[in-house]
Amino acid sequence: MEEAVVKRILDAHWDKLLPVRPADIARSLGMRIDVLDGPDLSGEAEIRDGQKVIKFNRNESTNRQRFTMAHEIGHHVLGHVTSSKSKHRDNAGSFSSGNNDWQEVQANRFAAALLMPKLAIETLVYREGMTNISRLAETLRVSEAAMYYRLKNLGML
Repeated sequence: MEEAVVKRILDAHWDKLLPVRPADIARSLGMRIDVLDGPDLSGEAEIRDGQKVIKFNRNESTNRQRFTMAHEIGHHVLGHVTSSKSKHRDNAGSFSSGNNDWQEVQANRFAAALLMPKLAIETLVYREGMTNISRLAETLRVSEAAMYYRLKNLGML
């Protein structure tokens, strides 16, 4: 499900340049972006005064900030944040592969598909011969762990 939703978003809102810029996509989807400072939260998705808002922790690494933005976009797009449940908060544990909360699993899959589009990975690997996980991760500006799991989930490992 997440792949199909992300494909529609990328087709409509992505300029095909790498790395994918989640902040640009959020803005294109009409979302506002704010920052968090505290050490306890990585991100938030909320509806404030009718506006969809995503927040990320500016004290975390750039790759983590990008993943958090994509993850919070996912919470909005996948319907996890609504007028009746207008706020969703994520701490660092929300992003772990061991998290069994279905909404977190969905948002993580969404974020992975958004930041590491299948077509982009296939182009890098099969057309350009880029098979080194570190190099792929650097090109897509994600962690090596995220890159590994994405390749594995796509059946490319």
